[in-house]
Amino acid sequence: MQLLLQSRPVGDVLVVQCKGRVVAGAEVQSLQLNLEQMMRQHHDIVLQLEEINFIDSSGIGALVRLVSSARTNGRNLRLCALPQSVRKTLEMTNLLPLFSTYESEAEAITAAYLGSRDTDGDAANTQLRILCVFDSAEVRAFLGEVLCRAGYRAITSGNVNDAKILLKATRAQLVVLGASMQSVHGASTRQAFEEIDPAVSVMLLDADFAKGDPGEAAVKLLESIRGRGQDKAS
Repeated sequence: MQLLLQSRPVGDVLVVQCKGRVVAGAEVQSLQLNLEQMMRQHHDIVLQLEEINFIDSSGIGALVRLVSSARTNGRNLRLCALPQSVRKTLEMTNLLPLFSTYESEAEAITAAYLGSRDTDGDAANTQLRILCVFDSAEVRAFLGEVLCRAGYRAITSGNVNDAKILLKATRAQLVVLGASMQSVHGASTRQAFEEIDPAVSVMLLDADFAKGDPGEAAVKLLESIRGRGQDKAS
């Protein structure tokens, strides 16, 4: 089976799901070229290998080169969900310690955020962490930029399952939830977040949030966030 790569952002982390074989030739070239390009744009990448059914020496060599390149350039490349055959190969070649490996995507994503918290500095650690969950990529970009410029630490997600991982990983203090994301299969998303972290505050956006004047929407959002902060302070 030809190598297939599917990527999705989970907050600031890019998860790359690999399917098929990683063997000499087009597959190895595809892996290297795509990952090198992704590493120019993303600081943290998680390579999900659960559906890799075979990897040869060239494939292992490509992984070695990629992780070495990532570290040289101040990036992080983590491997997760290794099939037993791949793990055994890395163990037999004594290469397993070279890689940062994790059992699941959630563990690898959490590790990425824990690592970034250690190196972000005291100023970043004091910022209010806000997780924005919205189905539109354009609106997520808008929300992220507005919040960052207002001095907040913004993390965005377009997927509720990924948002649950991010809530655990980032320990966000506030979740801003788009109207279309407020329930999944009839279950309350707000309740799911509060079960993960009872201390988290959840703000529900109106269904017409993205339809009105963006300036007015931004001002209203920031006023609501500041109001919540004052309420907690009092």
